[in-house]
Amino acid sequence: MLELIPTGSDQVVGLHVQGKIETADFEKVIREIEDKLKLYPKLRIYAEIESFEGMSPEALWKDLKFTFQHLRDFEREAVVSDQRWLEKWSHFSNKLFSSIEVKYFHFDQKQQALEWVNL
Repeated sequence: MLELIPTGSDQVVGLHVQGKIETADFEKVIREIEDKLKLYPKLRIYAEIESFEGMSPEALWKDLKFTFQHLRDFEREAVVSDQRWLEKWSHFSNKLFSSIEVKYFHFDQKQQALEWVNL
């Protein structure tokens, strides 16, 4: 499941991930991001990842297309999780996608993550 969550800022898209991401979930997020991109040249992502069990093939395809189409439309992403592999993924993402600054936070650092993504 992928759902939108409030962040306190219109320029920050808040996401909560738990389990498997399906196409309908991803399409809601795409609509939200595209609406916000009409108002702001760059967006930020705040993602709470409780658990991740993959994506449906169609959702993965949409994600890949959307990511490459909007790669330069994001400037910062806070990843909040207690899954250690996501900390490594965050460091790797910084090298792979130099236009987006990605930082990993533990769940007990949610407030710091929100403050950082809003800097």
